[in-house]
Amino acid sequence: MQKLIWVFIGLCILLTSCENDLDILEEYKEIPIIYSLINPASTVHYVRVQKAFLGAGNALLMAQESDSLYYDTSKVRVFLEKLNFNTVVESYQMHPDFTQFKNEGLFADNDHYVFRLDGTRLDPSLQYQLRFQNIESGLTITGKTRIIEPIYQKTLVPTTRVNIADDDPYKIRFNSSKYGKMYGLIMRIRYTETKKLTQAITLKYEDFKLPYITSLTLNGGQELSFLLDGNTIYQFLGSKIKVDTTVTRRLVDFKSDFIFTSATDDFYNYIQINSPNNTVNFIPDFTNLSAGKGIFTCRLDTIIPNISFNDISYDSLLNGRYTSHIFQ
Repeated sequence: MQKLIWVFIGLCILLTSCENDLDILEEYKEIPIIYSLINPASTVHYVRVQKAFLGAGNALLMAQESDSLYYDTSKVRVFLEKLNFNTVVESYQMHPDFTQFKNEGLFADNDHYVFRLDGTRLDPSLQYQLRFQNIESGLTITGKTRIIEPIYQKTLVPTTRVNIADDDPYKIRFNSSKYGKMYGLIMRIRYTETKKLTQAITLKYEDFKLPYITSLTLNGGQELSFLLDGNTIYQFLGSKIKVDTTVTRRLVDFKSDFIFTSATDDFYNYIQINSPNNTVNFIPDFTNLSAGKGIFTCRLDTIIPNISFNDISYDSLLNGRYTSHIFQ
């Protein structure tokens, strides 16, 4: 015990003697933070650009100052560039958009912006490059990505009637996309509510999200499948849609849009490294940018709309123990 006391005293003396010489703030270094997922299913593309900050004071207070987070848009440029064998064949300048909503939180939401590009259809056969330039400091940052090719599936067609009343899960089969690594599926279950008093109709939906799956390679063509467990889906709907005696809900209006998402291996690696399940003592940085922090890559959304359920599934929805209250 006496030895531990002397060690503690020695540490106190050491820390006290160094107090006036310790400076944890390095010389300022520009570190842009850039995030962008371009989507070949869209003609509108966004890039979020911010900057890291460090200062002598309360970091939470500094985070509330927009100057700590955002560049002066008159001093930076962002371009989306089409590449053919690493040669720029077309360049599109993106422009700041201050209309995008940002939730309130620890970081300043005033003067929030993203860079936006409208009316540009991506070519799946080519690579794309993001180029950021700070014309004041001279810093240039680039990142490249392949474009994910379309997925192929034949389970869901306009005449499909999905069966979620069976004990066995309903299987949705599809083939992986070239350059796609990570796949997700959202079952968007749509329905209507009609006000009894005014007959006003409101369209509503609930999103049932399935766990993502991955392909073994980026070559495409691997058969993959999502499993729809009906019991879980009925419980989900029963918990989300509450009793409301002021409206009526029609059984035949319950239909689903199936939203497939696929993302590149860069996005998959970024998610894995930053996952809460990553239990390593030191979490390494992951970025595919030439400098700074963040990620520039591709994701693809594929929507199969307006798919109905089969008769037995509708009967279970109307009379089942989890969902019968929906129609009361």
